[in-house]
Amino acid sequence: MNSEQDSTAGSSTAAILAAVSAEMSIAAEACGKLDDALGQMLQAAPPEQQARVMQELHMVDLLAQHITAVTDFTHRIAQIASTEDRLVIEEALSAITLGAVADRLRSNLAKG
Repeated sequence: MNSEQDSTAGSSTAAILAAVSAEMSIAAEACGKLDDALGQMLQAAPPEQQARVMQELHMVDLLAQHITAVTDFTHRIAQIASTEDRLVIEEALSAITLGAVADRLRSNLAKG
């Protein structure tokens, strides 16, 4: 186990939730970019395809609202969560299939 793994093995509940909230913020930003791209597609779409693009825009908007709600919730829970209790999270981090996400979470937790 390397030192970065050692530092995340005993992370507080508050730190873990804060790291998840930060990661969800990144997802929300990406969702916003997708919404912008679909908006541009709507403007360029022929009239017969605009209804379909509008449906997709609606789905992206719902996704963005969902991500923002979870982000806000985890952020607020992180503010009141224990900084004393420690959780071993390396196994959970290893289950993340998108390496960049796991790396950012490890990095954020190593800082805290």
